[in-house]
Amino acid sequence: MLGKLRRQVAGLFARAAKPLALLPADVYTVLGLAAALAYLAPCSSGKPIAAAVMLAASGLLDALDGAVARLRGEAGPRGAFLDSVLDRITDTVYALGFLLLGYNPLFVLAFLSGALVTSYTRARYESLTGKSMEGIGLLERSDRVAAQALVLIVHGFTGLDIAEKLYAILAAASWATVIQRLAQGIRQLGKK
Repeated sequence: MLGKLRRQVAGLFARAAKPLALLPADVYTVLGLAAALAYLAPCSSGKPIAAAVMLAASGLLDALDGAVARLRGEAGPRGAFLDSVLDRITDTVYALGFLLLGYNPLFVLAFLSGALVTSYTRARYESLTGKSMEGIGLLERSDRVAAQALVLIVHGFTGLDIAEKLYAILAAASWATVIQRLAQGIRQLGKK
């Protein structure tokens, strides 16, 4: 969903990235992972609002690394590969934070596995077809990051019960995205 707004906000990210372009894009990719690891501290001490801030910072750094790479003329397969691998590690770190906050492990496993399979379907489809799968499905990575931050904010204001229900809905939406992408892939690959 948020991926569909990418073109509209690309200019905003490009402007935000200009002063950051003094450093290589990989620095921001690694800082995104560092922010995700720092997010575990408020999770382990039961502070979901602070965790939401760190998760959002991690997601913002992840969004900026591509803009910095384009500004510096560094965009390419190596950076994309590093970004993709660190994104999967970061997704796993986010899941660990939800476990530390006391979320149902089955919901966390469902959400994380749906996120990982969603990313895999995109990578595999794009490697087979050379076409983008961006915008296909209910929850792309940017949506998942924003939604998880929102769940943590709800948790901070209302407690675990309501937030955990929202997280379960996100887990279901994550798997709905897998189904949407699988259907798209089968439909497109069936034409060959």
